Amino acid sequence: MNRIRLRRSVLATSMALALFTPLAFAQSTSAGSDQSSSQQASADAKTSSKADKTVELQGVTVTGSMIPRAQVEGPAPVVSITAQEIKDQGYTTLWEFLDSLPQVGQQTSDPASWGSSSVNARSVNLRGVGPGFSLLLIDGHRVVDYPQPLNKQSNFQNYNNLPIGMIDHVEVLASGASSIYGSDAVAGVINVILKKNYQGDELQITGGGATRGGRDYGDINFFGGHSGSNWHILYNLEQSNRTALWGKDRPYQDSVSDAGYGAWGPASRMFGYQYDAAGAIALSATDANGHYITPPAGTCSKFTNSQLSQSHSVTTNGTQIASITNNGYYCSQPALFQNWVLTPGSRSQNGYLAGEYDFSNGLQLYGSAALYDTTGISNTQLPVEVTGQFYDQSTGQVINQGIRQLTAQEMGTAANTHDREQNWNLQVGLRGTMFDNRFNWDLNLNSQKYTVREDYTGINVAGMNNFFLGKQQGTTADGLPIYNMNWQQWWNPITPQQYGQFAVNGENTSSSWLDQAQFRINGDLFKLPWVDESVGWAAVLEAAHNGFLLSPDPRSADPTTFQNPFGAYLTGGGTRQRFSLGTEFRVPILDTLTWTISGRGDKYNDASMADVAKTWGTGLEYRPYEGLLLRGSYGTNFKAPDMQAIYLTGSTSPVGDYIDPLQCINAIKSGQSNSTWCSLVQRPTSQYYNLNTNGSRLLEPQTGHSWTYGFVWQIPGVQGLSVSADYWHMGVDNAIEYLDKDTVLVDEAGCLTGLQANGTSALSPYTAHVPGSAYCQMVTQMVQRNAAGQIISEESGPINEASLYVSGIDASLDYKFHTENYGNFRANINYTDNLSYKQRVLASDPLQNTRYNNVASRMTWIADWTKGDWNVSISGVRDGSMRAPNYAGCVVLPNGIQPGMVNVQNGSESISTGVCQVTQDGNPVAVDSATYRGRTPVWITWNTAIGWQMNPDTMLKLTVSNIFDKVGAIPYYAGGFEFVTTGQTADEYNGREIFLTFDYKFK
Repeated sequence: MNRIRLRRSVLATSMALALFTPLAFAQSTSAGSDQSSSQQASADAKTSSKADKTVELQGVTVTGSMIPRAQVEGPAPVVSITAQEIKDQGYTTLWEFLDSLPQVGQQTSDPASWGSSSVNARSVNLRGVGPGFSLLLIDGHRVVDYPQPLNKQSNFQNYNNLPIGMIDHVEVLASGASSIYGSDAVAGVINVILKKNYQGDELQITGGGATRGGRDYGDINFFGGHSGSNWHILYNLEQSNRTALWGKDRPYQDSVSDAGYGAWGPASRMFGYQYDAAGAIALSATDANGHYITPPAGTCSKFTNSQLSQSHSVTTNGTQIASITNNGYYCSQPALFQNWVLTPGSRSQNGYLAGEYDFSNGLQLYGSAALYDTTGISNTQLPVEVTGQFYDQSTGQVINQGIRQLTAQEMGTAANTHDREQNWNLQVGLRGTMFDNRFNWDLNLNSQKYTVREDYTGINVAGMNNFFLGKQQGTTADGLPIYNMNWQQWWNPITPQQYGQFAVNGENTSSSWLDQAQFRINGDLFKLPWVDESVGWAAVLEAAHNGFLLSPDPRSADPTTFQNPFGAYLTGGGTRQRFSLGTEFRVPILDTLTWTISGRGDKYNDASMADVAKTWGTGLEYRPYEGLLLRGSYGTNFKAPDMQAIYLTGSTSPVGDYIDPLQCINAIKSGQSNSTWCSLVQRPTSQYYNLNTNGSRLLEPQTGHSWTYGFVWQIPGVQGLSVSADYWHMGVDNAIEYLDKDTVLVDEAGCLTGLQANGTSALSPYTAHVPGSAYCQMVTQMVQRNAAGQIISEESGPINEASLYVSGIDASLDYKFHTENYGNFRANINYTDNLSYKQRVLASDPLQNTRYNNVASRMTWIADWTKGDWNVSISGVRDGSMRAPNYAGCVVLPNGIQPGMVNVQNGSESISTGVCQVTQDGNPVAVDSATYRGRTPVWITWNTAIGWQMNPDTMLKLTVSNIFDKVGAIPYYAGGFEFVTTGQTADEYNGREIFLTFDYKFK
């Protein structure tokens, strides 16, 4: 804690010095004026052949204000980047670029994970506050929500279906702006500006892929524009294809045995990896004693991805192996993950048409239509037959369990899931001036609809049972069902025709829509006598109607005859109306000091407790001399309750990769160390349970605040060099929190036993909540178990309880240098340091700084050189390290026994004591084991692009992303699907990618 305070003090002192040092140069510096627009600034930077004699601040388009102004920089920092600059860094989608920004936190949901309800969509998590707290705009207008919920819980907007070919530039305001934009703009706004005012026709063709294999990419983009005396039209057609990246494309992590060696238990270290303990069983049957029935000779080799394996299990006592059990032979799946998707594939066809018509009276009619049509391709595990215990007439014995993994060869299909999406965006508007051109006004009508059809191969449990076991013949005296099992079909591959006897296919559909009307007005009110600029004013009036509907395949209501491959049964739907009024004033108090103030009210009509939300914001800009801007902003923010959180009804999804803390504690108490219930493993489907999620009509708006202060400084005496630094802080109160499934299970076990498990062999007192308290009574009722203690179901739901406060520093450097003989040079560096990340789940919990769970610092850079027909750029990304799995846990013993760390609870945070324990003769015993402090390596990748202007109409560009072919390393204690740390970067599997672009302009 002292180190955190010291670091924050040093950073704050450095920030203060940076803020006030420029003032020392005020008397001796002469600088130029600000730029008037970002697009002009961008053009000037790329096309000027001589160095400007005036000094300009770094140009950015102002997002976060409704008032047009001459100055580029405002009271809060905004990042602006063109589509071409995005491509030059090797990004093929908008989301890939946004996810690399220093201001963006880690992903909150991996679309490749099993059971994902939004595999084709990507969210952006500004400042790490959460995807739902960032607002996506297209040309300044709100975008419809993605139809399917993120993590089966909440609304978000999809950044993955907007083609780069249609984009002119992107503006990112990573600070609260609810007083301008309303709900969701808590962490900031991302404004995508589409192409406009283009003349001529242009064709771009790009092809490439990953040098390690997978992710093949092709894109054809045709766009153009034409004008008349009073009209302009622009059109864009783009088709792209990106193949999926499968586990088999990265064979170093396609097997459960690729887990870090620290995750290998004693049996695996003694006899080789135990695939059955990790759920990687291809074909097996066990007798009444749980011993494997040896498959007939040659059985395993008849199936793809199958081998004969021997199972062993051990018991431990203290630090020693107490006993070894030979469980027999079975068919394992060594490469369990070979056909699981790492990054989904996509095919898209997109079209955009926009136009403007000027009337003679000064009015302008404008409109646009856009269609984004995308198909996502993904897959995880194919259907598995898992029997319960039964009596087999054909062999006269009790079968404890049978497991039979179907293969793609047996099914005659890869059984991929296809998410077919269509997103329409239609708008029409009229704009003009009034009161002798003093005020500009704009009336806009917009309608959007987003539909998703999810086609998949389903699972017919009853049909599979009938095929392999036959019809039930009766019941034994002990209550076991009697079957006459077809062992011939069990031990041998079946044909696609046989599979057709119980095959099922399904389709889930979902839709969301948004209809909105907006009227904006802005202009100058009056001029104060002692300043040159007028008082600016703007106002906005909005009305919106939006909704969503989830329609899963109706057969999913009966899981015995139909299940989808994700096991998620998401239902719900509802509508919301909103009416908003906002205003903003920009007041030049002095020629060097400008004050901005804004306010907004939003009225909601829906089924929640949301009613009226009022927000306000203010900002100051102080320019003591030309070339220096000191700035600051403050605002209140809010987010209306997620519609998914309000209207979601009885949604269920399976959980098969989990730790069961209660069974782990009971195993340790009974003297059993290294129980699989204490380890995070992919469990057999017989041990899956259902996670049930429901919405709440009692939710209230989530409120927040944010402030920034910093500077932009044109360095005196160095032409074209500017730096900026800003401190930022934002907080969210009354946040909607779904009690995490892992938290529920840990608290259930603690409330029932008063203990918590430390690793796989030690226990310590549970102190997070008092057993018998209201919270404990609630959480123990949220978990249902059968007579054997196995979890059957778990409940989860939203509550208005959580708080989150984050803060950090953004810094940037921009340098432009012109030479007469050697061309033009440009360099830019952006850096973010996340100083704190304080949160709590319940209002009664203390705030905990969980900064260590996230990447603390991120940096991006780009430098380019242009001379004649050539352009070369080099760029890179640096993500700071993270704590590796088992951080602050005990180091595993050489024989694979994992001691448990004795922890003490501090609110919701568990703090290690450095004391490691194992269980010996039923009692905890301290052992000599170090505390593990491993971290993931810092992630650094480099990219380059080389462009050659062959002639005035033709250009070739070679782009190399991740030049040094870096991929994520598997941490020592990592186990389970996706072994590499996924919270650090989004391209941990991609490796080097190479693209070639052909660009031709038609005459």
